[in-house]
Amino acid sequence: MDRRSSTVRRMRTRATRAALVALIVVAGLLALPGTASATGTVVPLLDCVVTNRDGSWTAVFGYRNTASSPVRIPAGPRNKVTPVTYGAPQPITFQPGTHRGAFTVTVSRGAGPMWHLDGTNLAARLRSATACPPSTQMPAEGNGTGTAIALMAAGLVGAMVVQRARRRAPAGLGGA
Repeated sequence: MDRRSSTVRRMRTRATRAALVALIVVAGLLALPGTASATGTVVPLLDCVVTNRDGSWTAVFGYRNTASSPVRIPAGPRNKVTPVTYGAPQPITFQPGTHRGAFTVTVSRGAGPMWHLDGTNLAARLRSATACPPSTQMPAEGNGTGTAIALMAAGLVGAMVVQRARRRAPAGLGGA
């Protein structure tokens, strides 16, 4: 019985280590700072603005990536929307080419938002922007980080399940 419990203990230790390594790898990939490609640039675009019935207005932003591959610029000093009251609706992964309607910002009153992207600052102003045609399809809500957050949460839940399984193992199988 001693030999069996020792084997079970080793297997549990290996499984726990594997789960922790997987969690660390996922967290590391999500936390990696993105870098712009040296052979291309990413610039913000103001596609158009929509005047809403309640007096507010919505700025529709897009971008142009001249690199031949996707560029990741996480939300932060090189990719932010100001004032901060608008949150962080902007994308963090920029596919090659020109992409219209990447995200929107609705302004209730006052000055419009400014998108600071990789060294370029683009201000949205109601009176100086092109009005969106009535057929303009607004982009979906979100900035693409939902999948990353879900993966991180799944990793944490997995680590907790492994830990709980270790605690509940019968004493004859090497448990506490």
